Amino acid sequence: MSEEELEEYLRDRTGSLAGHVGIYCQELATGKTMDVVDGKRLGDRPAEEDVFESASVIKIWIMAAAYDLMAKGKLSPDEILTLKDIDKVPFVGDEDYARDQARGQLTEDMFPESGVLNAMHPGLELTVEDTIRLMILISDNTATNMMIDLVGLDVVNNFLNKMGMSKSRLCRRLFDSDPSGMGQENSISLSETGWFFRQLYDGTLVSAEASEKMSSMMQNQQTTYKIPFFLREIPIAHKTGEDCGIANDVGIVFAKNPFIFCFASNGVDVAAADRLCQDAALEVYNYYNV
Repeated sequence: MSEEELEEYLRDRTGSLAGHVGIYCQELATGKTMDVVDGKRLGDRPAEEDVFESASVIKIWIMAAAYDLMAKGKLSPDEILTLKDIDKVPFVGDEDYARDQARGQLTEDMFPESGVLNAMHPGLELTVEDTIRLMILISDNTATNMMIDLVGLDVVNNFLNKMGMSKSRLCRRLFDSDPSGMGQENSISLSETGWFFRQLYDGTLVSAEASEKMSSMMQNQQTTYKIPFFLREIPIAHKTGEDCGIANDVGIVFAKNPFIFCFASNGVDVAAADRLCQDAALEVYNYYNV
């Protein structure tokens, strides 16, 4: 498949799926990029169309901001956090979930039960680094809210600004229905996410040591049915995001010729978007490596 054929394939697939769909990829050896949104080159569309609701992809910004604080001596990876009932994201089917669902604020496919901490007893103690691991490896939403409270919304967004990532934002805790109802949604930019992973690959995201830790953590995350679906034997540092009508997966594929692959979709049939992500990741892999 030629470069022109690959771009045509990506444009056709993203343009034919109802909703807002984008793909960004970069060959790391050359830095050459390809990006399409809703069937067109990103450069042919308004800049704001590069932005998507993030779902759990936002967790990588929180992780990086936390490691930045550690590098500055403002946070210890061994600091102890204590689980409280107020931290817990509700299970599907419990009283709080039923109340919010009745208000139209949650739906069954929004995965509010993601993780294990909401099943644990109040008073459970975890280190900061173990809380980050839960947030990334199993996408624990309770761990995420604990880290948001520890690090702070402003600190995360200031870190993104320092990185030159002005379109990616952490606006609220997960499943905080009040700001969500006012349109304050956590967001990612495909091109900025690609830049984030470029720095991770180069070892310049916070520091070489922090970059290695974050990459290793993301290579061990447990949700593997999107980018890795057809690439099971290849190490992939990535983070998924799922929510109502949202299917995202972003990361680095450490193939012989490694590349960044970022997929985001909002307002979609999630099963169809997942299949598109799987297929596109395979086609991009084949283009760079076969």
